Amino acid sequence: MAADVNSYDAWFRAQLQAALDDARAGTSQVQVMQAAQALIDAKRQGQSKP
Repeated sequence: MAADVNSYDAWFRAQLQAALDDARAGTSQVQVMQAAQALIDAKRQGQSKP
């Protein structure tokens, strides 16, 4: 069991470091929230039609 925990920990840390090292432009929190709100608004408009 300890080997599984250590293996997972090593994998998780490698994934985290890869994400931190990624030089690509990310998506800002504002962009994500605007997209989410647009989706919510679109769904609400679709439900309000008779």
